[in-house]
Formats: sequence, C-alpha cells, structure tokens
Amino acid sequence: MIMKKILLLLYLFSFIAYSQSSTQDAWLYFENKPKAETFLGNPISMLSQRALERRKRQDIPVDEKDVPIDLEYYIKIKNTKGITILAKSKWLNAIHIQGTYENIDQLKSENFVSHIEFADKSLNTSRVTLKRKNKISDLSKKLEIEEQYAYGDARNQIEMLGGEKLHQLGYTGEDMVIAVIDAGFPNVNTLDAFAHLRENNKILGGYNFVANSDNFYNGGSHGTMVLSDISGNISNQFIGTAPNASFYLFITEDGN
Repeated sequence: MIMKKILLLLYLFSFIAYSQSSTQDAWLYFENKPKAETFLGNPISMLSQRALERRKRQDIPVDEKDVPIDLEYYIKIKNTKGITILAKSKWLNAIHIQGTYENIDQLKSENFVSHIEFADKSLNTSRVTLKRKNKISDLSKKLEIEEQYAYGDARNQIEMLGGEKLHQLGYTGEDMVIAVIDAGFPNVNTLDAFAHLRENNKILGGYNFVANSDNFYNGGSHGTMVLSDISGNISNQFIGTAPNASFYLFITEDGN
C-alpha cells in the first residue's frame, strides 16, 4: 500500500513537471485600456465608417470594448522571451499566448496584467466567469402577417424565431454583412442553394485560419449548414432567415 502511494505521488509530480515544462496555451487579460478616452473621442480611428453608421441605425453605443488593445502592453508581451502571441481580442482585452508554464506564469508580475487563464484548467489557480448580456427588442404581436415567401422545409425554423414577422417588415438581410465563423464551407461554391449569393457577389471573401489558406471552400460541413440556415434559397423549397445578406466565410475551427 505504501509503495502504491509513493508511485502515485511520483506520477503526480512527474505530470506536474511535464505540464510546467511543455508548451502551454493561455489567455492573458490586460488590466485596462489606458488610451480609451482618446479612441472614444475619435471613433473613426478604431471603427470603419460603415460600422459607425450601423451602430447609429441600431442605437448601439460605442464603448470601451471597441477600443483596441493597448499597443505598448502588446509589444511588451511580444518581446518577452519564450512567449509567442497567436491572437488578440479587443472585446476581451486579452491575447492568446503560448509558452512554458513558467514563462507564462511570470507575466502575472506585470502591473498591467489582470489575470491569466490556461487552456489546461488544472494549471489555473482561479477561474473567471465572463457574463454577456444581450438586449432583444420585441416586435408587436398584433402585426398581421401576409406570407411573401414559400418557406417550404424552412417554415419550422422561420416561425420558431418569428422570422416571418421580420421578413414582412422588410428585414431580409439587405445591406447587412455577416461573418460566419465555423469549421468549413465545402460546396458553397457549387451548390444551387447558394447560387443567388455567388451570382449577386454576396460572398465578399473569407479565409481558412486553420490551414492559413485563402481556400475556405473546404473543411467540415457545419459552416455550410449554418450558412444554409441563414441564406439558403431553393425556390419553393427552402429560404433562410437572411437571404439577402452578404457574407464573409472564415474557417477557425479544426473539426478533427
């Protein structure tokens, strides 16, 4: 029994040592955005004119989440030996980094670092829960609907979401740009269901971040299915929720 306990302890110590010496992934969250007031005073310096106009139409205020990550903070981490930056998020005010546990953990000593979350949750000393609040506007239930579309097999999903009310009011995605971020979009460039997108130049571009390639018409089929729910269009058989929107298609997930 004693020998088993000793072996177990040795295993645990060796596992911890391995975890701390191997390459780890983590999100590093910054404490603040020291130049926020400057950016908020000049919104065009951080958002496109199109984005600002959309915000105005939809009564969405510009706030500190829109402010970019502080460049000095970013450069300081980028120049840290043993640390590689893979991605950044201005909304989270955080960057995705790689390095050994030791190299990443020492970044906690920087006064501009709020906290660090390792992908390997066993390495975290605390967990942070991020809560998001969504505001949803209700349409009047008294609106009398006259069907304009032969929804076909899409009727169930349209009516569950109240999409027919939006379509009746003219909200079909026209002039809206949607980014679909998923595991792949095979056959979107050939299927008849997306011919209206191709013929009207509604697919504005995309990228395969998994393969670092401009070819985004591959990968897992989940993105194709999601895009079909939004914009698929087969006469008298199926119509998506936003058939007239324009799209960017990004592969960010490795289905394997």
